[in-house]
Amino acid sequence: MNYSKRLESLQTAMREEGIHSVVYGTGASFQYFTGLLVPWRRMEEPEHPSCFLIATTENEPVVILDRESAHQAGSSPVETIVLESADQIADILRKHLSGSTIGTNDRAREHILSLIQTAVPEAQCLNADGLGDMLRVIKDPSEIAILRQAAALAGDALAKVVPFIKPGISQPELQEMVASAGKSLGADDVSFSPAALFVKSGTPASEDPFVYPAKEGLAPGTSVAFDYGFMVDGYCSDFGRSFYCGPAPRDFVEAYRALQIAQTDLVSRLKPGKTNMGEMFGMLESVMDRLGYGDRLRARLSDGTLGHQIGVDVHENPWIRPTADTILKPGMVMAIEPKVWLPGEYYLRVEDIVLITEDGAEFLTSFDRELFELPL
Repeated sequence: MNYSKRLESLQTAMREEGIHSVVYGTGASFQYFTGLLVPWRRMEEPEHPSCFLIATTENEPVVILDRESAHQAGSSPVETIVLESADQIADILRKHLSGSTIGTNDRAREHILSLIQTAVPEAQCLNADGLGDMLRVIKDPSEIAILRQAAALAGDALAKVVPFIKPGISQPELQEMVASAGKSLGADDVSFSPAALFVKSGTPASEDPFVYPAKEGLAPGTSVAFDYGFMVDGYCSDFGRSFYCGPAPRDFVEAYRALQIAQTDLVSRLKPGKTNMGEMFGMLESVMDRLGYGDRLRARLSDGTLGHQIGVDVHENPWIRPTADTILKPGMVMAIEPKVWLPGEYYLRVEDIVLITEDGAEFLTSFDRELFELPL
């Protein structure tokens, strides 16, 4: 990973936006620009970070680490300062910040803002999350290699779990089994808490499809939808497949088949430099309509949100939705997750990690698309 180049790109973006300094607390941008795997809460950045990156347009960047993370000092090309106490932060900021316009990451904005105002009362603070988001969109070859590994591991973990999807097993048991399978295959951690979602056919229809009692064992005639991911070397996967416990009505089988056909058709038509992300839901929707399941797609994806980019964070911008206005570029890696839902009968989802290549798109996940009905 060329962290020096990443930081140079950040400084260039800061100059273009008229931002003199940025302070990123622990989170996705902190990890991306420093290479330090300081723990941060999955799915969101902490509101009160204790480690920071200070980058300016004029000076060398500096990393502030708390004592718990001090063992990582020297693991990044960035100069590191280890805090003896939190009282030092304001003095360090005062010494290393430059200029009057300072950017922060949004989630920790109030906490970082108070630190900056103590150190530099005259500073004008802006949300600089967008700079990190923008620079993380295109993955370099080393990132793609790790994401490829994380994607393959997700499928391998499911292969280990499928034989245990039998009547009597509960949702929490399956979720724990998925997490354990991933870690046994070399994952550092889960990207988020795994989900194994049961919907029993013949259940009274409701707005919430997930009313199956959590600790109740799996019954024949129930759909099982997985949503999970793993972390490998600080990068995330996000993956999903669905199954049916026992023989399924033909309409259910065809609904899942339609989802897989629409997914593979969509990815086959993605073209870098041509396809706008805002078109992707409509491209998939048109196939689902042709196959007779468009209404069930819209029942679950009423706003057209189809997925997101993925990398050091499991959910990265830009999101794949009709309001997006982003032309696909080589090096983008995204999780595409269409779902169909027939209230009281089934909830089915497919999620794949997809790489935009120089001339098209490539699935990084490759788990069996035909496997659906599971023997009792």
